[in-house]
Amino acid sequence: MKKTLTANISGTVFHIEEDAYDKLQRYLGNIRAQFTGTEGRDEIMADIEARIAELFSERLSGRNVVGMPDVDHVMAIMGQPEDFSDGEEAGSEAAYTTVPPRSRSKRFFRDPDDRWIGGVMGGIGAYIGVDPLWLRIAMIVLVWASVGSLIPLYILLWIIVPAADNAAERLRMRGEDVTVENIKRVVEEGTARVKEGGARMAEEARDIGKGWGAHADRRKSQAAEVFVKLIGIVFLIVAFSLMLGLITGMIGGTVSLWHATWSSEDMGLLDLGELLFNSREHALWFGIGVFSLLVIPVLGMFLTGFRLLLNTRTPKWLWLSMVVLWVMAWIPTIWAAADLAKDFKRENQTITEIELVQPASGTLYLDALDATGMAGDWSVNFDDGDLEVDLDGLHLENGSVYGAWGQLDVERSADTLFHLKVRREAHGSSAKAALARAEGIQYSYSQEEEVLFVSPIVRYDAANKFRGQDVQFTLEVPVGKSVFLRPGSKAVIYDIDNVTNTLDRHMLGRTWTMTERGLEDPNSPAPRRDNSWEEEAPAPRDTVKASGPIAAVVWRGPSKKAASSGTAGTARPKRSVAEDRDAVTTARANTTSLIPNLIGLMFERMGTS
Repeated sequence: MKKTLTANISGTVFHIEEDAYDKLQRYLGNIRAQFTGTEGRDEIMADIEARIAELFSERLSGRNVVGMPDVDHVMAIMGQPEDFSDGEEAGSEAAYTTVPPRSRSKRFFRDPDDRWIGGVMGGIGAYIGVDPLWLRIAMIVLVWASVGSLIPLYILLWIIVPAADNAAERLRMRGEDVTVENIKRVVEEGTARVKEGGARMAEEARDIGKGWGAHADRRKSQAAEVFVKLIGIVFLIVAFSLMLGLITGMIGGTVSLWHATWSSEDMGLLDLGELLFNSREHALWFGIGVFSLLVIPVLGMFLTGFRLLLNTRTPKWLWLSMVVLWVMAWIPTIWAAADLAKDFKRENQTITEIELVQPASGTLYLDALDATGMAGDWSVNFDDGDLEVDLDGLHLENGSVYGAWGQLDVERSADTLFHLKVRREAHGSSAKAALARAEGIQYSYSQEEEVLFVSPIVRYDAANKFRGQDVQFTLEVPVGKSVFLRPGSKAVIYDIDNVTNTLDRHMLGRTWTMTERGLEDPNSPAPRRDNSWEEEAPAPRDTVKASGPIAAVVWRGPSKKAASSGTAGTARPKRSVAEDRDAVTTARANTTSLIPNLIGLMFERMGTS
């Protein structure tokens, strides 16, 4: 029976036989004596004891008492004091038990000694045996190519991967044996690094940003400095481009808004903003908030670029002020946007049915009213395959807003009479308010015997603001009777359903008879009824670029109504390039309605969400 003692080794309690305890004490005493006068001796001894405790825990595997064989095993792994005594005589222990060499294993740690930000790349480099500089370059390229999508992954690794805080963990990170000699070497390297390069590293850290860090190795430090300067140049280029874009957008937007309106009054951006927001103050605060949210980050990129490139220092109070201002800029922006969204919470409409004089001949002639004054505001150009449309459809005059936003469609009548239905719709904070705005929309039409004139001009009081106001005319034609589309009606018709899927532009100047299948021109060639078109390439897209107060892209394939009309198997006739170019005319009225309605649709979703 042997006497056992209780020993606390690096925070772990072990039961150890007395003779084994004495031998371990002498071993640790010899090691401590070897490190007399060595800087970092306490750290070395703490790491050695932590490693001994780990080895004991692994070896016991269910046993409760540490014996002499266990101590001999640990001493064989950790090494003899004579091995690192620099030729001096060691202590009294003359022989130790040898053990077979153990396979080296690596563990993934963050490297705090070789870090730019969090040491993740340094740890990966140590784990796979690659220079971390190349890993960092690859990481930056991947982050740039993925538009920052890899940043959350880096942050996640930064959080979950532990740092190599002591010598033993640094050795495991590199796959080296955790022995007394190696622990001593790692601690001495760290002490020398701090002692010899502390001042230089601090200066470099300030010059290139503490987030990037600095390498103790001179070659790595120089490469990092060059790389950081390149990053500074990139920051300056991007910041300059963004700032130029903001300035150009502001100037170009002001000019576009000015030229997109014709007014007998002096109008400015605040006046136009007042048409959208509930007051001039709301428009002003929203503009200030958005401007600050865009400009402050760009200024931050400028300062960062100059700091990285020129090794300048930006006062902390300036950074703090910019952050505070940027956060505060959200307050007026969200406040004004939320107040605006309330007016898009509900949608309502009113439908008016107008009695028409029935034409004796059975054919009603359709033409546009008061459209000539708006035609001069449009310019359509075909350049390099793109259709460019100048949106000058917004007009302000004498407290009223008006534009060519009315659209007319043709459908089959439920009886034997011609009808004209007018649907007016708008948004508001309540159904009642939305209905009041819808009823406030003004439209015009007239009929002279068999000719019906419909004006695309829609007008409403500027006090009602832009709230998605829209007008849709529907001409109902009874079966067996006809409608003749005069050339002037192109200003008001839009996407009229017909059996032959004829474009609106090519429906002009022709008589169309309503049949059970829909509108049909008796004099037009019979439609192709094979299904060969299904094997053809998709219909080409006509891109419509708007250069007015908003930017819109419209593509025109087969209309939804045309796709659902007619009989099964009705084929879509092939269109020439010239016909594709002409297709934009049929989208004119819809494009103009984007000016007051596009923002309305956006805030409608905000209000209902």
